[in-house]
Amino acid sequence: MHTEHVQRSYSFACLDCGHGWEDTYDIDVTVDKYGRINAAYHLGDRRVPSPLQSPRCLACESRTIRIMRPGRVATARLHEK
Repeated sequence: MHTEHVQRSYSFACLDCGHGWEDTYDIDVTVDKYGRINAAYHLGDRRVPSPLQSPRCLACESRTIRIMRPGRVATARLHEK
């Protein structure tokens, strides 16, 4: 079994309430002897589900979320001012 540690950042925007946030995930990607890939996502010291599958808004619990490359929420906030 081979395990690789990577970090990935994502921006999220709720299409229902407009809340935006960004997170950086520590991901342990393991390939087993059959070539199957398993990814374990972590935020800080706790394991979390993949943010790419069924994300929820932190403010309103909506599942209508747009996932974008990192930095998009911060850029949008600069244009609001």
